Amino acid sequence: MTGYVPLYLKNMSVKAVSNKKRVNYQAYAFLITALALTCAALSGCEMSGAAAPGATTSVAGPASQNAARLIIRRAANMGTGLFLDIDIDGASVGSIGMGEIYRGRLLPGQHVVSVLLRPNRLNLPRTQKTLTVEKGQTYALTAMWQGNTVVLR
Repeated sequence: MTGYVPLYLKNMSVKAVSNKKRVNYQAYAFLITALALTCAALSGCEMSGAAAPGATTSVAGPASQNAARLIIRRAANMGTGLFLDIDIDGASVGSIGMGEIYRGRLLPGQHVVSVLLRPNRLNLPRTQKTLTVEKGQTYALTAMWQGNTVVLR
């Protein structure tokens, strides 16, 4: 009975299976493009601190000679796993984590600085502080807990 192949095996085709993984080059291209755009967006920003960097921007361009400096720190009592979202005049300018400092520039005039802890499990409202900014001055604020609310001092 040599050469005999059962009928049920005659109509079956055998496909070679490879253990090699297919590389999705489109996904790599997308990630590289996203990284390049993120770097370009953050290129004019300044951040200091020991934790992973967050985004910062400035209301006045870095070259503005009329600008004042704004520094916002997080107090140690803010806790871990929380981020401080920062808005200036209603526009988001960044978020800082534990051990980070926001540094930006403001044009002279009146500005509203507001912060909100994220995740906002306590459903706290944004904390706001109005600043009347003068040319060349430095304004340093610290976000901290005061009772069950976040304050800017």
